[in-house]
Order: sequence, then C-alpha cells, then structure tokens
Amino acid sequence: MTFEQLSAKLDALFPEKLNCYTEFKCNFIKVKDAAAYKAVLTALRDEASFKYIVDVVAVHWPKKREKFEVTINLFSIQNKLRVFVKVAGEENRFPSIVDIWPGANLMEREQYDLVGVVFEGHPNLKRVLLPEFFEGHPLRKDFPLKERAWFNNADEQGLGIKFSR
Repeated sequence: MTFEQLSAKLDALFPEKLNCYTEFKCNFIKVKDAAAYKAVLTALRDEASFKYIVDVVAVHWPKKREKFEVTINLFSIQNKLRVFVKVAGEENRFPSIVDIWPGANLMEREQYDLVGVVFEGHPNLKRVLLPEFFEGHPLRKDFPLKERAWFNNADEQGLGIKFSR
C-alpha cells in the first residue's frame, strides 16, 4: 500500500475530517475533526496494518489559536510505510491512545511531564522524567527559564548534588 492508496482509503472512511499530504518526503495525516482522532488511529492500526508506534510528540504553540499539537509517529512494517498523524487543540487535553497501542504508555507520560499535555483516560498519568516536586513543564514555550530556581536546596532525590540557578 502506498501513501496515496492509504489517503484515498482514509478519505473514504473519514470524509472532510482529514488532510493527507506529503512534505519533505514525510507523510502526514492532519486530523481536522478532533472527535475522529481515535477512530482514525484505530483504522490505521486495523485497516492499514500500522502496528508499530514509534513516538508520541507534543508541541506548545502559545501564539496560535490551537495552542497544543500532538503528533503520533506510526510505522507499518507490512507496507513499509511511515505516517505522522497530527491533531491540534486549543486546550492541552487529548484522548489517550494506550488502549490502541499499549506502547504509548510511557510516551504519553513523557509528553505530560515535559509539555503538560493531559491524555484523558491514561491508566497512570504522572511524571516519569522529572521529580514529583518539580513545578511546571519545561518544554512549554511559556516556561520561565530565567526567573526560576531550578530546584530547592534540599536533595530530595538523593542525587548527592545540588542544583542552582
């Protein structure tokens, strides 16, 4: 299956809800209707054999109307085809896809930790990289880098080192 064949199949299944395009030799599927997001991903897994989830990436765009964007990197070993599925929203809340690909568990937790995207329905959404006492999400564009003390003086994690400004 080529990307053009996949695009035609998805357009038939989800008319007016997707924008499939190729840019810089990468295949993108932009989900225009966020309500169809999980249905599109399920169709990709079941109908087009996208069994392997490579990555989940979230981006914060504070100056755009849709401030948050999540991109799912999928690969079909059977079809030798990679697609990037994008969905955007004004809020930082998106449905979890752990029920579709269990491997997305830690990927969603990482994006919650670093960007602050809440994946609704996630079985264990909590910090995975940063300590629990860390305030904020460092990969958001509005994260105050210069105005904050990175950590307090207590070595709460037992690292044996102290962080400063």
